[in-house]
Amino acid sequence: MPAEARQLWETRLNIPSYRVGEAASYARVAPQTVTAWHKRKIAGKPQLLSEKKPREGISFLQLIELAVVADMRKLGVKLHEIELARAYFKKETGLEFPFAKLRFKSDGADVFSEIEGALGEVIEDKVLSANHGGQYTWTEMLSSRFKEFNYDDSGAVIAWKVAGPDKDIEINPKLAFGAPQIGGIKTGILKARWVAGEDVDEIAEDFSLSEQQVLQALTFEGIEPSEVRLSRWMH
Repeated sequence: MPAEARQLWETRLNIPSYRVGEAASYARVAPQTVTAWHKRKIAGKPQLLSEKKPREGISFLQLIELAVVADMRKLGVKLHEIELARAYFKKETGLEFPFAKLRFKSDGADVFSEIEGALGEVIEDKVLSANHGGQYTWTEMLSSRFKEFNYDDSGAVIAWKVAGPDKDIEINPKLAFGAPQIGGIKTGILKARWVAGEDVDEIAEDFSLSEQQVLQALTFEGIEPSEVRLSRWMH
């Protein structure tokens, strides 16, 4: 990719396009949690997630890091240990969003290995992860969250299969203005058509999608297609 095109693309990855509530929904955490994580600072500097201006959304790369942190927390990793890992990778790579890089996917297991002295003391200048005796289910993370990410040649995440690696729904800043989409169509648009009273086969035909793709989108949007719709009774 030409340098000018790459610069434009990287700019799009950093545009604050996602509201906190949206980001929380995609990462499956509470909005209050996202806000608290962004406010968490040590010595006046953000350690867990990169800086976010008040009342401003977050960028695609911030969204990816949020998803990674959310999964670490679900696996029982302590916030302080996540901060240590992020600080280590940020120092090693010089990147503002180290969790959104392929290298973290490949090297993260080594960072989260237990490093203690003979008497259980922490060896200084090493990243310690003593939770669960140092035995993290890193393979579980690799088989779930990391398989959802697509990386470019530089190793940066450029797309996220937000509904799971086996689903077609993707967040990609190049498509649908970065909104969740399937086949280039925003899932929110498909939901609106269903709520308005159209059937799955009608929606699929209009947008040149398969019925299965439409069903995926509706499920992602919290819709159960078998539900009775008020709009159907109003026609």
